[in-house]
Amino acid sequence: MKDDMDMLREVGNIAAAHGSIALSEILKKKVQLSVPRTDIISSTTVAARLSLGKVCIAVFSKIVTGLKGQVIFLLDERNAFRLNDISYKVSPEEQRSGVMTEIGMSLIKEIGSMVTSAYVTALGMMFKRVILLAPPTLISGTIEEILNITVFSARESKDQEVILIEAAFNEPDEHLQGSFYMVLSRDAAVDIKAACEEILRELGA
Repeated sequence: MKDDMDMLREVGNIAAAHGSIALSEILKKKVQLSVPRTDIISSTTVAARLSLGKVCIAVFSKIVTGLKGQVIFLLDERNAFRLNDISYKVSPEEQRSGVMTEIGMSLIKEIGSMVTSAYVTALGMMFKRVILLAPPTLISGTIEEILNITVFSARESKDQEVILIEAAFNEPDEHLQGSFYMVLSRDAAVDIKAACEEILRELGA
């Protein structure tokens, strides 16, 4: 019997299918985007799921219509540098290190924006509403710093729920991992669950 999580996983599968095409075009090679894990957790337990001292690059956008919340796409340093190198056809043995270039940061911003946009577009298609994101902002620092700037900066952070989506980038020689967080107000989370239940009733699941 299907439940809310099954519906959200289906959204992830639709987003991954569209995202794979866009990602392959950006990187100019065949890359398969998959969403191996989807979960709903309280914003207060996000920190317990993460290595707070790890340095990451985050692409952050507020949701401007359709829902009240924000989205955050995270890549740790290793995955960010490797994804950047793949786009320039640099082998693991030649992998660059040090400070990422402005072009590299722009690429990560584009990829993060593509992944998050694919997901919210798929979510909007399934729930029959227009969900749009504000222009993305790139943030770098430890996960703890990024969470403090984004998830925990709002007054209502204790009343938020987080849809956690893992994003995997696969091409013949690589397997890279990122994370995508949709941070929703309590009302928005209730709205999403109600929409899932309505679709399940229509499907007779």
